[in-house]
Amino acid sequence: MTRSFRDRIERWFETMAAFFYTHRVKTLLAIAFVAGGTAWHLPDIKIDVSTEGFLHEEDPFLMDYNAFRDQFGRDELILVGVRSDNIFSLPFLRRLKELHEAIEDNVPYIEDITSLVNARNTRGEGDRLIVEDLLEEWPANRKDLAILKKRVFANPLYRNLLISEDGRFTAIVVKTQTYSSADSQEDVLGGFEDFAAGAQEAMHPGISGRPKYLTDRENSAVITGIEEIVRRFDGPDFEVYVAGSAAVVHFIKKAMMSDMLRFMALACITVAVFLLLMFRRLTGVVLPLLIVVLSLFSTVGAMAFFGVPIKLPTQILPSFLLAVSIGYSVHILALFYHRFDTNGDRKEAVVFAAGHSGLAVVMTALTTAGGLFSFSTSEVAPVADLGRFAGGGVLLAMVYTLILLPALLSIVPMKRRQGPDNAAKPPVMDRLLERIAGITAAYPRIILLITVAVMGLSVLGIMKIRFSHAPLRWLPPDNSARVATEKIDEYLRGSITLEIIVDTQTENGMYSPDLLNRLEKTENFLAQLVVGEVSVGKAWSLTSILKETNRALHENRDEYYRIPQNRDLVAQELLLFENSGSDDLEDYTDTRFSQARLTAKMPFCDAI
Repeated sequence: MTRSFRDRIERWFETMAAFFYTHRVKTLLAIAFVAGGTAWHLPDIKIDVSTEGFLHEEDPFLMDYNAFRDQFGRDELILVGVRSDNIFSLPFLRRLKELHEAIEDNVPYIEDITSLVNARNTRGEGDRLIVEDLLEEWPANRKDLAILKKRVFANPLYRNLLISEDGRFTAIVVKTQTYSSADSQEDVLGGFEDFAAGAQEAMHPGISGRPKYLTDRENSAVITGIEEIVRRFDGPDFEVYVAGSAAVVHFIKKAMMSDMLRFMALACITVAVFLLLMFRRLTGVVLPLLIVVLSLFSTVGAMAFFGVPIKLPTQILPSFLLAVSIGYSVHILALFYHRFDTNGDRKEAVVFAAGHSGLAVVMTALTTAGGLFSFSTSEVAPVADLGRFAGGGVLLAMVYTLILLPALLSIVPMKRRQGPDNAAKPPVMDRLLERIAGITAAYPRIILLITVAVMGLSVLGIMKIRFSHAPLRWLPPDNSARVATEKIDEYLRGSITLEIIVDTQTENGMYSPDLLNRLEKTENFLAQLVVGEVSVGKAWSLTSILKETNRALHENRDEYYRIPQNRDLVAQELLLFENSGSDDLEDYTDTRFSQARLTAKMPFCDAI
């Protein structure tokens, strides 16, 4: 860059600063209009800490996941675990029923709730197939309780899902609604009976009438409601735990919101202290913070306007903008105060500071924003959001600094510092930097050796970095959601599910005994699968219903707890189950019997 070209740029910044200084009222009104217009949307900002929030809307994995939810409902179960040494006793069962009914009657957005109270009990009476609740007939004495206990442990589906292997831990499984009812007071599933048939088509954003999935706020309402009820029931010999991915997400959201406020407060206080030490003027603290806060409000308001929620990675945006953008004002104010104290001409000091520092501010902002914008191509959605909006926020901070700061400096009260101390003694920061520069110039070789050593140690550290995604470990060890999840993982061998869809792409394809046999074989394989420290605690699918029905139709004899090896018999038994009054079949297969769902339950562990 030639000197003459640089001089022209500096003169341009001087002219611009003089204009904003002179037309201070118009400048302040214009900035207030722009900042207010963007900040107007701040109340609309959403928080999204879900796993699917890490994916772009057009991501094939997310589209497949949405297709699954449209067909089978929400897979994020809430588990309310209860520990007791006397589960099969009348007092415990009565209390369990009260807890079950309290959750069912008082917690919003619940689609289904299952426990020992209403677990599916399939049995035969003569030539009749009966599908009823496990406790349809309430036990009256010890004999009835003994029969109930035997029946529970004889049903493979209950084990490690509703009852632990040692019989001291049971669970209430809560399934929430798939779709949000935020925009409707009616049943959110009303009118969508045929929606699943067009699930793949409905995956594409922008389709008219596309329902919204259960929101983060609604999920929190469910967890909060369950917690309030659980507190009333928790006690000796009835220890209650609330777990599952939905509960963990709720607590992470609460922690994130609390952390954002705390980090912003600490960052503002820290920056304010250093600004005060540097400038020793109130305006040197207030003006930079005001500009950065306006930039932050505008940036977050823009996120709300474009419907981009704050997610786990983007929660650093407020603190990041504050830390990065505060330097733009410091560049100009440092020269302004020095010039103002020297000659007492406020306008000349503003013009001088803008001319000498304007180019540095612009180049610093452009290089920072450019680096951030490079993140916008990331396949991880919140990282891409961070790149776009953090880069835009940096540019906004630059624009606000160059436009707003001259106008503010023209109206804020300010006294010129005069006296022999100013002329004879340079500021503390200048003296410190001069001392550091003297040391580096005097001992260049030693400093280079130290630098090389530090870089070498850094490379060794980089080689030990490992990737991890373990949301449960983000919570403190004593957090109630983490404690509950680990407890349920211990007793029921898992609190989250992995879903596998088998699609035959043929109507009635699931009637094939060969396919059902392979599905059962996969379940058995998964149930014994151990990878490192992770094991699958349970796996089940459509075969469970079929085997229960087959046993019931053969005088409830255990040797018939198997898959019929005749296609017509499979079709007949599934039809009988469907006509029994139970709607459980829709949780396992579609209406055309072309696809089936296989669910594997496992502990909440690191995803990497």
